[in-house]
Amino acid sequence: MTGAILAGLGLVASCAAIARVPNLVDSVAAFLVLFAFAFVCYAVGVWRLAAVSPRVALPLVLGVALAARGVLAPAPPTLSTDAYRYVWDARVARAGISPYAFAPVDPALAGLRDGAIFPRLNHPTWRTIYPPAAQRFFQVVNRLRPDSVLAMKVAMALAELAGLAVVWGLLRAEGRPPWQAAIYAWNPLVLVEVWGSGHLDGILLPLVAGALWAALTRRYAVAGALLGLASSLKLYPATLLVLLPVAAWPAALVGFGSALLVCYAPVLTEGTAVLGSLPRYLGEEYFNPGLVRSLVDAPAVTLAAAVGWTAAVAITDRASPPAARAVLLVGGLLLLSPNLFPWYAVWLVPFLALSPSAPWLVFTGSVVAAYAFFLHEPWSIPGWARAVVFAPPVAGVAWWLVARVAAPRWRESPT
Repeated sequence: MTGAILAGLGLVASCAAIARVPNLVDSVAAFLVLFAFAFVCYAVGVWRLAAVSPRVALPLVLGVALAARGVLAPAPPTLSTDAYRYVWDARVARAGISPYAFAPVDPALAGLRDGAIFPRLNHPTWRTIYPPAAQRFFQVVNRLRPDSVLAMKVAMALAELAGLAVVWGLLRAEGRPPWQAAIYAWNPLVLVEVWGSGHLDGILLPLVAGALWAALTRRYAVAGALLGLASSLKLYPATLLVLLPVAAWPAALVGFGSALLVCYAPVLTEGTAVLGSLPRYLGEEYFNPGLVRSLVDAPAVTLAAAVGWTAAVAITDRASPPAARAVLLVGGLLLLSPNLFPWYAVWLVPFLALSPSAPWLVFTGSVVAAYAFFLHEPWSIPGWARAVVFAPPVAGVAWWLVARVAAPRWRESPT
């Protein structure tokens, strides 16, 4: 038990140290070292917790999880400025203007600019790319605490606590040991990207985990509705529909379509304008290109690869547990995405709590190497960082292939 306690304390200490760095982009080397230490503590902690009695493991897991989140909560988001865009979109909507109508630099929004939010917006020449449910969430938070980036960040983080509760409930329902909750609860990627940077992905976590729980209990309409709501925050959770039993698709699609209609109804009159600058994002953003885009820089090819992967997972190995298939689907889509920002991998973690996979768990740590993008001027991701990002899943595939080839030979070899 001592090893688990020390690992948990190390995780909390490293999160506290990250929170104290004034600007993580300006000190990205220090951040990467601190994150690597946090991830080592995480790995050791999960390993040692397996030997701790269930009566002790649960309070230890929850205590460390809440402490690590607590030290990150007050820190301003400096590794990513997305939270500033959330506040800006809400400010535009509060002024009675559609966030999809104008880019921040447009003269029509000149009266909304200030010295605190506007200068920190990324891509100020782009219109928003966030779907309607996300916009609604931004507006609710903004009404409670107008123009507060910290309030927006904390709101995203508090939503993630519901994800923690759902994952814990899922594990209990499946009869899993309490220590397994640490796979999610202690994961540094979740801690840094949600509690440190306040990314919108924190709201997705309870929704996708809840959809999995609903599917396991055969409440397929509920699962579809939760995925519809999640897809109104970010588009990619819709792919999880293909993992449901074929007989469940009608009920799930009714739930999915109903939730989607409710979320999009207020903006239907805007037509394709609700896409904002999403087409520009797919074609012009170049932070950490996925595997296909690294070879062929064509959005249509990248999309075709993602659709092909989704279809392949949908029709193969349908007898496997849903969480295991979700890990395979989500992991593959991350590798094939046009740009692999570290926070995109957050929604992989709930599924790993139920279906642990060493390569994918390590990937939730290695993906943060993409922040090496900020190490040099002009900003660009170095080759070694890309190698670190993709190494765990590539190694996992290589090991799988070797095992597939070698196993028959071992069985056929003479004794």
